[in-house]
Amino acid sequence: MKKFLSFAIAAAFVLAAPGMALAKAKGEKKAAGAHGKVSAVDATAKTITITHGKGGEAKVFTITDATTITVDGAAGKLADITTGMLAKVSEGTPAGTAASVEATKHEKGKGGKKKKNT
Repeated sequence: MKKFLSFAIAAAFVLAAPGMALAKAKGEKKAAGAHGKVSAVDATAKTITITHGKGGEAKVFTITDATTITVDGAAGKLADITTGMLAKVSEGTPAGTAASVEATKHEKGKGGKKKKNT
C-alpha cells in the first residue's frame, strides 16, 4: 500500500509540473518595446520615436552601441532609418534603451490588389 501511495504522489507531481509551467508562462508580461511608424529620428541624441496607430502614444528609445539594427532584413544603422518607416523595437536594459530595431520601408500585406478568379 505504501508503494502504491508513493507511486500515486510521484505521478501526480509529474503530471502537475507542466501545468504549473504553463500557468507561469501565461502570467508573464510581454517583452517591452513598441511597434508602429517611425515618427522621429534624432541622430545627434541617438533616439528613435515610434508611434502606434493614429493618434497613438509615441515612445522614444535611445540607441546604444549594443543596439542591433536591421533595415529591410539587412544589417543597418540609425542613419538608414527614416520617418514613415514601420519599425519594431525591443526594449533593452536599462528601460528606455533599444536592444533591437527592425525597420522596413514597406507595410506587410499591402503589396497591391489581388486578381479575382473569374
